[in-house]
Amino acid sequence: MTSSNDDIQEGLLAQDPGLWCQKLTSLPRKQAFSPALFLDRDGVVVEEVDYLHRAEDIRLIDGAATIIAACNQADIPVVLVTNQSGIGRGLYGWPEFAAVQEKLLQLLSSFGAHIDMVLACAYHSDAKSPYQTKNHSWRKPNPGMLLAAAERMKIKLSDSWIVGDRATDIEAGHAAQLGGGILVLSGHTRQSDAHKVSSAGDNYRVRVAYSLAACPFLIEYMKPANSKAARPVAEEPRMDRASYNKLKMDERLLRQRLGLPPL
Repeated sequence: MTSSNDDIQEGLLAQDPGLWCQKLTSLPRKQAFSPALFLDRDGVVVEEVDYLHRAEDIRLIDGAATIIAACNQADIPVVLVTNQSGIGRGLYGWPEFAAVQEKLLQLLSSFGAHIDMVLACAYHSDAKSPYQTKNHSWRKPNPGMLLAAAERMKIKLSDSWIVGDRATDIEAGHAAQLGGGILVLSGHTRQSDAHKVSSAGDNYRVRVAYSLAACPFLIEYMKPANSKAARPVAEEPRMDRASYNKLKMDERLLRQRLGLPPL
């Protein structure tokens, strides 16, 4: 699968070869300055593949599309924020990144799900020219991608959440002053990651989960006030008491396994 030059030019920011920002939806939102769900890509939405750059290698993580579709239905923007040091290291280029994104969007569409915006950063301290930059503001754990999305989409950061499989994802959410972050074990999560983010402080809430599929509570956390009446109740992701209790038990077990204090 190949992507056109128009797709690439649309994503690349003018005069900056290392940044990608592409708005994928144009429908007006019901409420400006509402929360958004920020997602890392690899290990959260798709299975972890080192330096993923071939569309044929993409595999959705089970249940991820269901959560994304539920956010779509609740008028919660879904924003992908991904570090792409593989581009900076010369392992692949923006055309390959665009082809992977195109395939990902097709897979999500088959589940009735879509992404509203994609942001990526190729800068890295060990990258090749012109991507060698130490501590670029867009590279997570810095909050640049989240702040850029908020400015362009009128997102209320303080009520938004981020889901990632590395401490840098959760730290980026904290730096952007989001409401909270969820560290999932479906990617490259290490025990040290969990300890780094276990006590972020302030009002930033940090939780752990097996995967994005185990986070249906996020929709209730972030759902805009006027979205409930905008769609049938039957479409809402609801949990019965048994499912809720299982999620809470799973999280307690995860925290014990990672050596984290109880909530």
